[in-house]
Amino acid sequence: MLAVLDWLNGSLVSVGSQDVAPAAIVGVFVLLACEIAILRDLRSAWPLAALAAAVFALLALADGRFADAGVRLILAALCVYGWVARRRGRVCAPRRAEGREIAYGVVLFGIATVVAAYALTDQNGDSFPWGSAALVAAVFVQVAALARGLLVGWWTALGGAALATALAVAAQAWASAAAAVVVGVVAAYGWRRWRCIVEPDSARVPVAADELDEDVVV
Repeated sequence: MLAVLDWLNGSLVSVGSQDVAPAAIVGVFVLLACEIAILRDLRSAWPLAALAAAVFALLALADGRFADAGVRLILAALCVYGWVARRRGRVCAPRRAEGREIAYGVVLFGIATVVAAYALTDQNGDSFPWGSAALVAAVFVQVAALARGLLVGWWTALGGAALATALAVAAQAWASAAAAVVVGVVAAYGWRRWRCIVEPDSARVPVAADELDEDVVV
């Protein structure tokens, strides 16, 4: 068992100066699968995402990364909330966020950024990693918003993907940068798909009056 954990958390391949672990590769594919399932509004995406987050939390614990494990457990709890909300009919279709919900999201982002910065500092022993902390906070807000069926969750996902790409490029972690770009592309598609549900008229192509067939005009 310990040998399996060591293999999952160990280096499988090197991309530039970055060592990529099997757990990281699996995590990217699981994230993309969950995003695609959520944008298609599949209820089963939420319990599966919660289970995946819990498994990756255990892997982080086995590797001694307690802050990372805590982040994944919180994500698992948010996914459970999204699942329960849909089972009880609280979330029926995507919608726009109300002003109150946007305010809550801003407060959550601020608190999560500070808490994550302190937690990651204790784990890594470095100076405050504000960029990584902001990325963690963005993921919290994203999952919380999508769990409530809010369109703004995809904007948060796009912002998080852009920040993750910038941080990865700055660190010359090219594998992480490529993964973040793919996640951003999926988030953009998710925003477009949900927007067409929230605003059906936005999916229609406007037709000029002089292009209409006179035979169909009453």
